[in-house]
Amino acid sequence: ELFEDGVTISDGYAEKYGMKVGDTLELKEPYEDKTYSFEVKSIYAYREPCGISADGCLCEKFDHPEDYFNGYFSNEPITDLEESYIATKITEDDMTKISRQLNVSMGEMFQLINVFSIVLFMLLIYLLTKLIIEKNENAISMTKILGYENREIASLYLLSTTIVLVVIDVVMRDFRCRHHEAVWRYHASFPYSGWYAFRISTMGYVKMFLFILIGYLLVMVLDFRRIKRIPMDQALKKCGITGKI
Repeated sequence: ELFEDGVTISDGYAEKYGMKVGDTLELKEPYEDKTYSFEVKSIYAYREPCGISADGCLCEKFDHPEDYFNGYFSNEPITDLEESYIATKITEDDMTKISRQLNVSMGEMFQLINVFSIVLFMLLIYLLTKLIIEKNENAISMTKILGYENREIASLYLLSTTIVLVVIDVVMRDFRCRHHEAVWRYHASFPYSGWYAFRISTMGYVKMFLFILIGYLLVMVLDFRRIKRIPMDQALKKCGITGKI
């Protein structure tokens, strides 16, 4: 719907600039000290919010005829217009060219980022659990003397860490996504005249959780081996008792 006293903007426009119905849209002449103000009357939802457009009372504001337009949408090549009247032609291939270029030039780099992030996470968790085990080596040795098995000891020291990790992973999911969206907005999308919408699919959330869980389980295997290597006589040596057990 077009309005005589306002404009309809695309959802990509609204998302990029944080606009909503009732806000004022200001356009500035690039080479003149002149601005135009329009009230946002409605927001039109594209199938994908990448279009940046505004329609409405622009013809009246810029002294154009009511039926003025500056482009055609057509499924077939337009042959009934003289070439001199056509400024440019934009095809589906042109519209998808930049996405293909980004996928080719940056797609593999993002896979590297994924691997680096998982390895960094595993390293941090390993150092944390390693510190916990090292500070409790004497206690672990004593529990072995009391008859506890390695599996039971591992559950005592690592189960709480596992529970905290899973809870934090679920609770912080939305925060992580908002952080990624903010980084993407200001460093990848906002500087361009168009708009690259930030979206995470349901499978993307599942992958994030599984990658963290699998990386953590691999670290737990290393920690379990560390617990197995702690000798039972370490606690006795700490107490000044020598001899073989």
